[in-house]
Amino acid sequence: MTTPISITNPTLSDDGLEPRLQTHNVFIFASSWALTFLAAPVLYVGFVQAALCKRLHTSDTVANLPSSVYLAMAWFPVVIAWLVPQVRLLKTTMSIAYGAMALASGMVAVVLLAQAPSEIIIAALIAHAAVTGCAGAVTFTFGWEALNRGASGHLRGKALGLAFGCGPGFAVIGSLGAQLLLEGKLFGWQPPTWMSVAYPYSYALLFVGCTLAMTLAAFLMRIYRIPLPKIEAERESFNVAVLGGFNSILSHRVLFIACAAYLLVYCGNLVQINMSLFTKEAVGRMSEELAGYQLALRFSFKMLTGILLGWVLTRTNPKVPLLITIGLQIAGILWVLFVPGYWFLLAFGINGAGELFGVYYVNYPVACSPKAQVRRNVAFLMLFSSLVGFAPVLYGWIADTWGLRSSFWIALGVLTFTTALVVAKLPAHPQPHAET
Repeated sequence: MTTPISITNPTLSDDGLEPRLQTHNVFIFASSWALTFLAAPVLYVGFVQAALCKRLHTSDTVANLPSSVYLAMAWFPVVIAWLVPQVRLLKTTMSIAYGAMALASGMVAVVLLAQAPSEIIIAALIAHAAVTGCAGAVTFTFGWEALNRGASGHLRGKALGLAFGCGPGFAVIGSLGAQLLLEGKLFGWQPPTWMSVAYPYSYALLFVGCTLAMTLAAFLMRIYRIPLPKIEAERESFNVAVLGGFNSILSHRVLFIACAAYLLVYCGNLVQINMSLFTKEAVGRMSEELAGYQLALRFSFKMLTGILLGWVLTRTNPKVPLLITIGLQIAGILWVLFVPGYWFLLAFGINGAGELFGVYYVNYPVACSPKAQVRRNVAFLMLFSSLVGFAPVLYGWIADTWGLRSSFWIALGVLTFTTALVVAKLPAHPQPHAET
């Protein structure tokens, strides 16, 4: 039995969920992200896919293509949010989405194990990116609603600190494992011959690991404790749902600017694929040889910064993490441009810390949204973010045409403009607009 909601008991959720069950939900939220981070070398479509494409002797443009396809699928949650508005189906929808990512990763593993022609492998990578883009966007969007409904406001900062502070530690483990598989050694240590894994089996094992992690995450979704509303939402007509979603964002100036800032900082961040490809110019080695170390730095810094930002959010306001994360993005690009040799690799750590913009630039619009509109508004934010799918291919084209350094200067300009927009136009304490 749950205790009725009371304004004198801040430990209860808005739906009257008792603290013990809220803690359970926070644990599920953090655990699902831990599994996602563990599979990050595959699920964070970019570094590993680009390294595999370069091994198959593609151009920089093609190496960036899986990342672009992945990002272009961000429109999918809008359709699912319309098709499945019922809260009772929230857990089922997320479970199916995690299952889809498991199947897509398994498909790539099979193609690699079969040693298919390079054209088939590239096609499988693109298909995997499309499925992961759709399903990952759904779990991200619906996950925010699950946290919003399953935990009170005072627990949200702790949940984010746990998920995005401790969670990246699992990504460090996954990344070092990827480094060992792809290069055959780790920090100078080389395993015995019987333990070594050659191409293409090394890449195949990464995708098998992702399959296992996403299967477990699909199970975890089934044990969420989400309180159901007294009256379930009815599915609206598609036109009403779409137009209502656009109107919800366009009619609220702060929400609209927050969404625009998210898209811009996302565009700036996506130069990270070119940062990985820059390894050849910076240290004279193929990106594949250092991809695991790059990912490990990326998530080590993200882990430490994630813990700090969760604390910052509980002590300040939603705007402060926006400025911190975009500042780190800018610092990472400047590091690539001006720090030579192997010290250049620290840029991946700085960039990884700044990559937490993906949490806090979404948390800000959530703070602007009434509970009943969180799913819809985040889904539309994901829809708008599909536009950034062009960015990696554009950066790849710029690199093929004018060199990798040119793409870094373009990204730096985008991020600098976004910083000015956030400082000038977003209030420190956003308020939800009236429900419609």
